[in-house]
Amino acid sequence: MIRKIFLALLAIVLVLGATLTLHAVRLPSLQGGPEEAVVVPVDTTAAAEHLAGAIRIPTISNERVEDTDTAAFTALHEYFARTYPLVHERLTLETVSNLSLLYTWEGTDPGLAPMVLMGHQDVVPVIPGTEGDWTHPPFSGDIVDGAVWGRGSLDDKISVVTTFEAVEGLLRDGFQPKRTIYLAFGHDEERGGTRGAKEIVALLASRGVEPAFVLDEGGGMTQGMIPGVDRTVAIVGVAEKGYVNLQLRVNGPGGHSSAPPKQTNIGILADAITELEEHPFPARLEAGSLSAIQHIAPEMAFGPRLVLGNLWLFKPLLTKAMTMSQESAPMVRTTTATTIIAGGVKANVLPITAHAIVNFRILPGETRESVLARVRDVIGDDRVQVDVYGDDAVDPSSVSDADGPAFKLLARTVRQVTPDNDVIVTPYLVTAGTDAKYWSGRSPGVFRFLAAKLTGDAMGQIHGTNEHVPVAEVARSVGFLTQLIRNSDSM
Repeated sequence: MIRKIFLALLAIVLVLGATLTLHAVRLPSLQGGPEEAVVVPVDTTAAAEHLAGAIRIPTISNERVEDTDTAAFTALHEYFARTYPLVHERLTLETVSNLSLLYTWEGTDPGLAPMVLMGHQDVVPVIPGTEGDWTHPPFSGDIVDGAVWGRGSLDDKISVVTTFEAVEGLLRDGFQPKRTIYLAFGHDEERGGTRGAKEIVALLASRGVEPAFVLDEGGGMTQGMIPGVDRTVAIVGVAEKGYVNLQLRVNGPGGHSSAPPKQTNIGILADAITELEEHPFPARLEAGSLSAIQHIAPEMAFGPRLVLGNLWLFKPLLTKAMTMSQESAPMVRTTTATTIIAGGVKANVLPITAHAIVNFRILPGETRESVLARVRDVIGDDRVQVDVYGDDAVDPSSVSDADGPAFKLLARTVRQVTPDNDVIVTPYLVTAGTDAKYWSGRSPGVFRFLAAKLTGDAMGQIHGTNEHVPVAEVARSVGFLTQLIRNSDSM
């Protein structure tokens, strides 16, 4: 009897092993065929110098709208007009919400759905007191050691400048697109884009504009950042998480610190925050993150492919494993981050009010309302008032089709401008926010991608110290955008 059970178990193991192996071996590549290489002439020196010039104009998005230095944005607009004369001569320029820029490049075929190329003019401030930590001053625009240094070199004046470079070069060459192309450069993306990109999208939507293709920041060219993959990987955002800030507030009697209650208002607030951190949102592997695995798995060695090619069995284990890493956890769950906490005015006075701001980045499949309901339920304390804070909350975006013509256009262009086509192009879920979110549901192809190679260090420099970009990557981005615009005629 025992022998029969053993043989039956052995048979099950062998069948399971054969099934897993067969699935892994037969896992089809989702990469397109090789493309003929295209060499796009780029004046690398000029492109780098033009980006450096834009960086030197500190168009900062401060926390309060009223603190915006509008003169800096006006100076940047004047700089663009001087630097890109053909763009400003042949494209139609509209100013939206006072500081955002919308250019229209009329196509020869009005029957074709247009393309929108996006970027944002504003940058985050430098944290006071850290200026001396920069190798080169944050608004110097220094070009040293083969790189352009300064705030905005990666986020996101590079997108604005390289788009201008591509269009100016095409105009110089006499190129005229078949489909109309809009250049949309918001001025407040670092505050949510509520007055810039949102109003640009509303304006174009009121005119019946339904783009076939939208491109904004959000992804990039990487190498060595994905375990088990040595090749260059172009990660293209096909969706982005939503976000909402919630305020936790506790009100109660104050008094003298010498006669404290069993639990102070700050203590109640601290318990609420602890409950949220100890009960994270459930993890789910789907949307852009699942699509990324499906695109990368066939290009990996057999071992990882065995697991990733059999998600019908290993999906729960993989999801759990992803929650163990600070880098991958945001791909599979709504994140919880307490970012502001305040209460009390003096060491010997019990605070009457204590409050905290908690930021949530919302996974597709959840909403602002479901997050609010779950937070109230997890805290489970009527003494803690929970409300939405601010006016920039947004639900997760829709997921663009990674099998559609717009994604294929982008992937084909990436391969054409990458030596030997040695690149994996994959969709993914953007865990931060971009201005592209306002096109959600208005276009089948909304993507987030910058054709510059980003290292692990580069990711840490975004909103951080020593932000810089190699000059060669500026040129790569110009070449990609130039070829993308040319290719758009055939989409």
